[in-house]
Amino acid sequence: MLATRARTSTDRLVAALPLTGIYVVLCSVYLVEAWRRATIWLFTDELETTQLSRSIAATGHAARRGVAHSSDGIYSYVTAPMWLFHNVATGYAGVKYLDVFLMTSVVFPTYLLARMIVGRKAALFAAAGAATIPSLAYTSYIVQENVAYPYAALCFFLIAKALVTRRRSWIWVAIGASALAPEVRGELIVIPIVFAFAAVFAIWSSAWAHERRRSWSTGDWIGVVALGAGAAIVISALLSRNSAEWYEISTSWKHRAFVLGDWAAGSLGIGLGMVPLIAGLASLFRAPGEQASRELRMVRCVMVGAFVSFGLYTGMKAAYLANHFATRVEERNIIYIAPLLFIGTALVFERRRVNVLALLGATAYAFYLVAGTPFFMDRQLYSDALGLAILEQANRYLVWTPQFAQWLLLGIVVGSTIWLLALRRLADRGRVAGALAATLAVGVLGWSLTGEIAAAAGTNSLGVAAAATLRHPFQWVDNIAHGQPTIYLAQGVGDQGPEWLLEFWNRSIVTVSSPDGTLGGPGPAGGPNITTSGKLYWTLDPLKPGREYAYAVEDWPCIDLAGTFRGKHYYKAGGGFASWKLIQLAQPNRLNAICSGIYPGGWTGPNDSEYFRFGAGSQGWMRIVVSRRDWGGNTGPSPFHVYMGPLVENAYNQPQIASVERERKGTIDSFQTKVYWMRTIGPRFAVKVVVDKKFVPHTYDPGLSDTRTLGAEVTYTFFKNRPSATLHK
Repeated sequence: MLATRARTSTDRLVAALPLTGIYVVLCSVYLVEAWRRATIWLFTDELETTQLSRSIAATGHAARRGVAHSSDGIYSYVTAPMWLFHNVATGYAGVKYLDVFLMTSVVFPTYLLARMIVGRKAALFAAAGAATIPSLAYTSYIVQENVAYPYAALCFFLIAKALVTRRRSWIWVAIGASALAPEVRGELIVIPIVFAFAAVFAIWSSAWAHERRRSWSTGDWIGVVALGAGAAIVISALLSRNSAEWYEISTSWKHRAFVLGDWAAGSLGIGLGMVPLIAGLASLFRAPGEQASRELRMVRCVMVGAFVSFGLYTGMKAAYLANHFATRVEERNIIYIAPLLFIGTALVFERRRVNVLALLGATAYAFYLVAGTPFFMDRQLYSDALGLAILEQANRYLVWTPQFAQWLLLGIVVGSTIWLLALRRLADRGRVAGALAATLAVGVLGWSLTGEIAAAAGTNSLGVAAAATLRHPFQWVDNIAHGQPTIYLAQGVGDQGPEWLLEFWNRSIVTVSSPDGTLGGPGPAGGPNITTSGKLYWTLDPLKPGREYAYAVEDWPCIDLAGTFRGKHYYKAGGGFASWKLIQLAQPNRLNAICSGIYPGGWTGPNDSEYFRFGAGSQGWMRIVVSRRDWGGNTGPSPFHVYMGPLVENAYNQPQIASVERERKGTIDSFQTKVYWMRTIGPRFAVKVVVDKKFVPHTYDPGLSDTRTLGAEVTYTFFKNRPSATLHK
């Protein structure tokens, strides 16, 4: 008895080694990729998730920039312990490495589900395929797919197990897992729908239902079809009543939903090398000579339910985004069916049988996807469609063109179909058929893993570029502020990327704000109210400011806060370098001066620019420079006016010029610079520069991509005492 038990335990251990080996090897590859990723760059997804996770680690509650927010899934809680490390770099590395182990764990539920219908070798192929798709490059991102992807595969297994066994224990586990799925990630609300569809398909395909349908007349069939259509209409009406998104797309943009859903499926198929898409879809139909089994029928029910549910969800979401944000390839939302496609492919490879009509139909669909899916080979990486990464990197390093890529993919579609037909034809010749199946399996895994490596290379390259933008030391604010509450205050922000990077790497920054509203989320980014003395307050009452900060990062040239200078950091911006200053703030927090209407490169825009001085203790001097030294186009001279007047607070608790007390006039032309010195009218004042004749660079030179309306390059500098003659120019 003891010997039998020992042999059983040993046998189980030996049987588990191949699957464990696949997991360990793939984790090793992805750990290296994660280690090489220098910084986050997928804004705002990664930063928002980081904010929620850090807040949970610090307070136990999810928040963005200190304001309570839903956790957006359990991923924020799973990664929260990593942010207990004081050092951001350590915490970031911990999150990435945890992501690798989490997402790669998809091999286990995929293997278990595959083993319900195929042998060990075929199940190992399916497990390896599910864990080598290009989207496994998300393991180095801080995104919810790292938990959601393996969890969806686990739910598929539990649903299939419940339908096969019909035991209460499995049914309740499947129900519980499906109910929890939306808490794992919001879009996994699809999982309960998959369960419902699978149950309906299971009933429809049962022997009892077959027996009942034998006695149906033509009228009965018409009635069933009518009932089905009516049920679909009722369900759609209920969804429309409770979802504005569903109503909008289902009433006006149904065609767009199908097209964009196909784009996502096409990107997924390309990333998998097309074979799993073709074979996986063909496996849904019974092959000649196939021995029926309850396990196979239930797995197929789950597959059909998942394909329909995730396909519909992806198309609807993509169509909604196209109406309100941008037209995108949303492969990211359909990757969850990849394990099922590999399981179907494993079934075809192992049994070497396939329904020819189903295979030809799947091939025709693959042709349509390759012909209609945009490849976006003009960019380094398409973050929502990593299946396209292999083509993007091939364009970058092998100079593939979209036309060449399309012909290659069409060739793969035709070649794989012929290969599968040959596999069916030679099914009785064991060794030959086995060699064909093994060769195709190796080719599929090789293509898929190459796509994953290409996606990781793309994201790591973008991470290097982002790191070069921020520049070391990344944690320069934390090194000085040491966790004391710090505000990032800016004006005229054209590219928020550097700020997002700074915010991620410096936990001391708890609030981001811009008086002109040019900074955005994730999280609150509203501007403060400002009194005529420069005091910042975040309520309606200046006597109750609401928040006070110990430090502030100034984004020059338009922010000048009262306090003590503590540090400076240069970063890349606008083709050159810009600087941030770290100020230990005076209490209460207040501004010395602020300007508006100036782009990061120094040019004024369509609404001109203003400068507000909130108090310097006494009068002083203003140096105003108006220039077009960096513009050589033939726009002709433009008059401009410099106005100075008293500073007042408007009805929106923001500063403005009350009236004009002093004025200077001049003209400015290409390559010219004009400098004006003006004695201030008091410690508090406002200055405004108005350029009469503005221009659009692209209009004068179509080779320029700049379509902004520009006035002049304007700088404002305050001096308590007028400097020496060397600065009078």
